[in-house]
Amino acid sequence: MTLGTLLSELHYKKEIELAVLQKIRKDERTIERISDFAYHGEDLNFSLCGRMPLTRLAVVTYLLLRKYDDYRAKGIPDKVIFDTFRDVSLRAKLYYDRTGKIGISKEDVIWFRHIMNVVIFKIGSLQFQPFEMIYLDEETIGEPYMTFTKEQKEKLPTGSPVINCHIQQDADLSPEAVKESFHGAKQFFSTHFSAQYKAFLCYSWLLYPPMVKCLSHKSNIKQFAANFTVIGAFSDPEQAIEYLLEHRSKKELSLNATTLQKLAVDHIELFGFACGIIGL
Repeated sequence: MTLGTLLSELHYKKEIELAVLQKIRKDERTIERISDFAYHGEDLNFSLCGRMPLTRLAVVTYLLLRKYDDYRAKGIPDKVIFDTFRDVSLRAKLYYDRTGKIGISKEDVIWFRHIMNVVIFKIGSLQFQPFEMIYLDEETIGEPYMTFTKEQKEKLPTGSPVINCHIQQDADLSPEAVKESFHGAKQFFSTHFSAQYKAFLCYSWLLYPPMVKCLSHKSNIKQFAANFTVIGAFSDPEQAIEYLLEHRSKKELSLNATTLQKLAVDHIELFGFACGIIGL
């Protein structure tokens, strides 16, 4: 895998691709040196987080050259690899649109640890990750949050193998696309992993029942949420606010707000965070 081939597959915006290419070619030895220790650190405080935004993006891109070989060593097909890697170009675009700068945020660097550990895969419109069941309750995290029934915990014990589902920003959540993703994920994990997975797991604001209840029956989000059995929820709107309202001006929201954004502005109490599962 060459840098040129990788960049063509990532589908960066032209100005982003040019800046990344120039950054790497200008001082490849430095980028290589930084990449060797980029994900060293404790408690997700990776050394790469302390670099400038463009350097972060250049190093992550450079690391994808190595990660390609690691994914291929697991027998992962190119389509899944490049679909997965394009999360980098997606987040670079979002960062550029939000800040006017080329690079990625510290939070993006932390998220990409999943790619660096070769444990996340985009299949269709959704991302999937081999995982162990975890309950975000007081017993696990040491403070009141969600509550789960004893029966639920016995049915799907902590540590059970599950497939964690992630939804990228602006993902296609049409029923057809979602159905295809889950079907593809079942086939993918049965082919490439030996664990007997018990369920799909999703922790997301998109599943929070009070919010979902307010949506039209034709809503893709409502239909997506209907795939899951919600087993826990908490009135924590932080993730929804970050997705719907942060980095958006009042003028932008007043002129171009979506139905969900309007609902969040007027009734933030309807938003929260939920845990849903789909049994396998």
